[in-house]
Amino acid sequence: MMDPVIIKKESTPQWFVFYVMAKHERKVDELLQRDGYETYLPIHKVVKQWTHRKKTLDEPLFKSYIFVRIKESTIWDILQYPAVVKNIRFNNEPAFLPQKHIDLIKDMIAQKTQFELSSEKLKKGDFIKLKTGPFKGQEGIVKEIRGARKLLIFLEALGLSLVIEYN
Repeated sequence: MMDPVIIKKESTPQWFVFYVMAKHERKVDELLQRDGYETYLPIHKVVKQWTHRKKTLDEPLFKSYIFVRIKESTIWDILQYPAVVKNIRFNNEPAFLPQKHIDLIKDMIAQKTQFELSSEKLKKGDFIKLKTGPFKGQEGIVKEIRGARKLLIFLEALGLSLVIEYN
């Protein structure tokens, strides 16, 4: 009797993380969208100060990163695009963000929530779930920073923490 052949089902699309050449995030985003890929390039407003003037600019939230919602088997296709340097990996596996993290980033940008990025790694046991406000139900990590209350959400796939001010 022959052993049954196990066919692995194609994985469902996930938000995979790609590193692109500096200042090429928008170009890569345009190329991928043109070819029908679902991408997410978080953009936020930043006030830049020069000697005699200030200007508000739209800049990528995660410099040199772009998120592409694809099946894992498509990663190689994305790596063929100009300016795409590599697929971010975590524990030797392709890094991806859960949809709830993408939604949270979108909500924070839409709500114009003040936040900053940190490379600080957080300790286990500091998890909370917000009970009120625009982020009600979101889980994160809280830490006092210079007297201000802030929510830190560690994005494991990127090795970054999102710092959000809240009252």
